[in-house]
Amino acid sequence: MRIRQLAKVVAILLLVIGSGIGTNALVAPASGATTSTGHSAAGQAAGGCVADPALRGATASPLYTVAADGAPLFVEKMTKFAPEMQVHYAHCSLAGPGTAKFSVTVAQSFGSYTVSPKSRNLAVTKSGNTITFDSGPNYLIVQFDAKELLFILIDAPESNQPRVGDANVKNLADYGVDNTGATLVTAKIQSAVNAASGATRNILYVPPGRYQVGELWMKSNMTLYLAAGAVLYGSNKPGDFNTGSGGVNIEGAQHATIRMFKVSNAKLLGRGVIDGNGKSLRAQGTKLNLLKIEQSSDILVDGLTVRDPGYWNTLVYRSDKVTIKNYKVINCRPTTTTYNNTDGVDFDEATNGLLSNAFLYTGDDNIATKNEDATAGAINTKNIVHEHVVCYSNSACAKIGTKNQGTSMDGITFRDIDVVKAARAMVIDAYDTAVISNTRWANVRVEKTDSLIDLNEDRPPSWRPAKNTATIRDAYFTNVASDVKNVVNLHGRSSSVNISGVHFSNFTVQGNPITSRTDADASWNINAYVSGITFGS
Repeated sequence: MRIRQLAKVVAILLLVIGSGIGTNALVAPASGATTSTGHSAAGQAAGGCVADPALRGATASPLYTVAADGAPLFVEKMTKFAPEMQVHYAHCSLAGPGTAKFSVTVAQSFGSYTVSPKSRNLAVTKSGNTITFDSGPNYLIVQFDAKELLFILIDAPESNQPRVGDANVKNLADYGVDNTGATLVTAKIQSAVNAASGATRNILYVPPGRYQVGELWMKSNMTLYLAAGAVLYGSNKPGDFNTGSGGVNIEGAQHATIRMFKVSNAKLLGRGVIDGNGKSLRAQGTKLNLLKIEQSSDILVDGLTVRDPGYWNTLVYRSDKVTIKNYKVINCRPTTTTYNNTDGVDFDEATNGLLSNAFLYTGDDNIATKNEDATAGAINTKNIVHEHVVCYSNSACAKIGTKNQGTSMDGITFRDIDVVKAARAMVIDAYDTAVISNTRWANVRVEKTDSLIDLNEDRPPSWRPAKNTATIRDAYFTNVASDVKNVVNLHGRSSSVNISGVHFSNFTVQGNPITSRTDADASWNINAYVSGITFGS
């Protein structure tokens, strides 16, 4: 009890300190956003978990009420995704180490509920229309009967948080930027970004508020910091994104909300939000990434919630040493159709990359690591790690492909992955020219999928040319546990375009150890062009 009381005091002090960060810091950004009880949600502390200020213009959930240590969190309903699945989510950051007690009350009666990932083994109790559980840092998906999904996104305490007044911090509020979202402020923010690059005050602090933006270009040797309650919200005019020159056009997506092009030593940080307004822009015929990192190096992205891209959410292209951490992706996921090209995080012709601690809710692939093409300047993807990821998608969770140009893709790792829902859980779509080797899936838990493992070379795409000579060499599946008995598909294409080396260790399906390629406890579809299948414990 004393620890929880101390956490509450710390949370309140943090908010008091934060409230003095300059003009337009807290009150104005939350205008128009209310909790389900009608009270302002700006900057409130939720016990041991510090609540985000409600984003300006956000719709409070009429279905779910969430509290941490008895204090309310703002729950937003993403109504703009209609008629597709409208999700609800709350986000907070723990005020210190340990846990907080979370309660979720549903405005309607319910019979069943699931808190995923199930691997968290949370002790959940139900009383009436309320469930309660203790949790530390966690990204959770809660399903009540067949109702709309609720996400509870709990981050660890933020470390090394910049403050206005620090010698290296520049405040965006000093640039006279409209923080209500009523006017386009791209030019003013870009001017501030340019001024921060390489300067003594090289951290640009974006205080809480709604900022309407077109395409923004990050620069080298700087940090863009979005405080909790700040949202960069994409303009509704496609022409506001046709800026700058250079960079790749992939599948018609030339531009993005945030661009890093030939940038080094840059950081994009904070507990704020970037909203691409992609559903509306896509309806106008415009494909936009939300974050596009191209030909860049030594990049850190940490802590953000990124939502509603018009195409792939986050693309890392021909870049080295890009780290993305504590990353929450909330895309529009179709329910009336199958896919809408809203991938989560794609490393593409990239090297030495890391995605760590991520929540990926997408219409298309959660993760799709690629080799885009084999033209001049092409890079073979190597040493990419994806770890501590929660997946929910209509398509694949942990995937390589469908593009594998060039000569090789080596050392791609997926570890500590929870597949809450995916059409395919672990995938290599090998259709182009690369030798895809030393791919590892380790500590993967699968709750729901149509296809458990799919390594295939014999289903080339019909929507683009494919040489279809790519091969798979040594794919490792270690500590993989599936709740469902669905197909393991291993298909080479020919005696020369084949799969060699598929290694299972501690592979279980519905609690049953799988010890051979004919084990009836698993479902198999293996053709003649696969060799070197091994099993261990």
